[in-house]
Amino acid sequence: INGAVELEEKDIKHRILVIKINRLYQRCMDEQVLYNAVRGAWRVSKETVKTVEYVFGVYNSLIVAVYKPSAWFVCKEAKDKLPRRDIVLTPKTENRLFFVDERFEQGLPLDENETFYIGKSIAGLKLNQLAHNPITYLYPLEKDKIHI
Repeated sequence: INGAVELEEKDIKHRILVIKINRLYQRCMDEQVLYNAVRGAWRVSKETVKTVEYVFGVYNSLIVAVYKPSAWFVCKEAKDKLPRRDIVLTPKTENRLFFVDERFEQGLPLDENETFYIGKSIAGLKLNQLAHNPITYLYPLEKDKIHI
């Protein structure tokens, strides 16, 4: 997309949660607003997100944000930490999860992996780009394991 380098399967060295933020994203949005858009609240499994090393915020297949979650929270258990004011807790949303990236919140620069991934396109990866679910997982290719 617009000359972005394509991320290839062989480039994926981490367990990644991809979050499509097409509706929330705006060009030149403030970094804090972008962070809060990406971090939640999502319908994801507590068990699965424990293994996630990086979270991508993706807009039209372009990786616009990369975060390294330091902790995940259930919305109803951490109301004071909710990422956005527009998140209303209902029976449908109260068990959704959101994350915190302490390095980002401390203003630290991107690590080398975040720097590698940011700005790349995932259009060429075998993802269900049309799915209404904004959540997709990417895992490194493991030659010994069978993907289910």
